Amino acid sequence: MDFSEQQATTFEEADRRYAELKRQLDSGVISAEEFDAQRRQLMVQDDEGKWWAKSRKTGEWNYHDGSGWVPGSPPGYQPPRASPIKSTPARQSQPRHYEQALSSQTAHFRRKWRRELPRWVIIAVGVAGTALVIVGIIAWVLVPYLRGEAALSEQGGAMGNKQSVPAPGYQLVKDDSGNLRVEIPSDWKVLAGQDSENGPGSGPESSWSAFEGKNVDSSITASADLYAWHNTPSPVTPGIYITASRGLAQGYSDDELVVSGPNNLSKGCQAGSRQDFDRSSYPGKTQTWSCEGGTYLTLAAAPESRECVVLAQIGMYSEADRKSAEHMLNTFEVDCSKIN
Repeated sequence: MDFSEQQATTFEEADRRYAELKRQLDSGVISAEEFDAQRRQLMVQDDEGKWWAKSRKTGEWNYHDGSGWVPGSPPGYQPPRASPIKSTPARQSQPRHYEQALSSQTAHFRRKWRRELPRWVIIAVGVAGTALVIVGIIAWVLVPYLRGEAALSEQGGAMGNKQSVPAPGYQLVKDDSGNLRVEIPSDWKVLAGQDSENGPGSGPESSWSAFEGKNVDSSITASADLYAWHNTPSPVTPGIYITASRGLAQGYSDDELVVSGPNNLSKGCQAGSRQDFDRSSYPGKTQTWSCEGGTYLTLAAAPESRECVVLAQIGMYSEADRKSAEHMLNTFEVDCSKIN
């Protein structure tokens, strides 16, 4: 990759200019396209000839290793100091004083109330309160069973003996037919069914519908930023594109599917290791791809019967993204009997 035309600056100057560009982007002064164009001018070459660039989302430094962008810290680099936290004005502490005074008055009233009430009244109130708490706890435990929620959680849904309640921080999403499901981060946006596909005729690299030549209805696309997922090739945007297909399971092996169609990322990324996917109910293959500012993982996995195959492409930028990717790989389920 040739960076000879890129404008070279010091790392400190690039930090300052990136912060200003990010402020203008967040305030709407410049567009995302203008931000990206100016951000690319902030590349810095170190004494060893290695090129460094700021990440679009986090502002962290990445270096180019000859085939892709890798997170790192420039030699001798000192990150910019955070602005000191301003002290809170004294007037903001007034509500706190008011609360303390109110609390003191309340405590005084309670002490007086206890002194003036007969002892038997206090005991009766205490017993009644305890009874109400016990009744509340019993209701809290039993109501889910009365509504059938506990049975659903224990027995699982139609796609296997799995928990129906998503893990904390995640949401359970399904395709339009309900035959494919996966748990994704709770703040991600979702497209499902044909909204998740670009449709046939748009090139085999764009979607599994285009690759197979017919609509793949069991499809889910989810990301924190769906526009960036579809339109910004770099840096990597966290997200997932997952489908299930009967025809692709019969026509291709997992080794082929993990690097074919939308899973072929060789144009902009460097292929990494290929490994067996060791989830017992869905054996298959995974392939890693090293790209600018992040990593993609592609998947092809199918039940032992190979009645259908699950295909996924997951974008990861940070350690949190990698943990989310692991969770999604462990929670997807498919009902192959109802897949086209």
